[in-house]
Amino acid sequence: MEVVNIFKNLEIFKSVYETRNFTTSAQLLFLSQPTISVQIKQLEETLGVMLFERNGRQQIVPTESGTLLYQQTQQLLDLWQQDLFALKHQKTDQKIACKIAASHTTAAYLLPDLLRKNKESLKRLELEVSVLNSSQIMEQLKQHKLDFGFIEKPLTEKNIKRYSLTTDQLVWAGNEDEPWLLREHGSGVYHYSINYLKANNLTLEHFMTIKSNSLIIQLLRQGIGQSIVSQTALTDYPEIPVKVLSKQYQREFYLVGRSELPKPIQEFVTCLINESSKA
Repeated sequence: MEVVNIFKNLEIFKSVYETRNFTTSAQLLFLSQPTISVQIKQLEETLGVMLFERNGRQQIVPTESGTLLYQQTQQLLDLWQQDLFALKHQKTDQKIACKIAASHTTAAYLLPDLLRKNKESLKRLELEVSVLNSSQIMEQLKQHKLDFGFIEKPLTEKNIKRYSLTTDQLVWAGNEDEPWLLREHGSGVYHYSINYLKANNLTLEHFMTIKSNSLIIQLLRQGIGQSIVSQTALTDYPEIPVKVLSKQYQREFYLVGRSELPKPIQEFVTCLINESSKA
């Protein structure tokens, strides 16, 4: 039982580290705030180090020891969950949960085809798919809230592996007299849009921030706005005016995943990478 309690304490510690708040962690874990405080204190006493500095009733700051433990905790919790799964399902065909995310463009034009071509590998997994921007995907991978994802920016993080899948060409599309339609900060195409504006000495006097590629395309179809978008996204819409851009506006789509993954998920990742290499 003591081993189980330690892992429960580590789950609580992980939540407190990420939220920097005892009350918020208590709400997320469906526990009382005093319970959270007691568990953290017990963990500190067990380890013989201070994990957080308390600056007032609510504000807490991780110590160096706390940061080091957080980095190790994610790997420990992953291994613990893998061991539990292996023990419980040695003789069953129960599927393993797999949480992934895809950026808006990869979700629309890359992921469906990859999943179609790897249906057999999917049979062992219970897949949960989210659509997020590239930066959000990397952040959730760091927090071990995702197993792997598909992004449009060459982002890197410790303990996260990155594999190049395919190349995508960006184009200018729309009407030059219309406002700019920009994706939000953190999206793969936002960086290229800003570079295009700078390179052409353009100013953002009128613009809209749109957190959806599909909505941008539909606005362009209605003659509203101008934007930097994936050429692939415009394949079925020849009515939208397009200007081809240089190779500087070519980008890679990447698969990014945690270093330690359960064997069935890692095998699925390998299948996806191999499938992309055939294209």
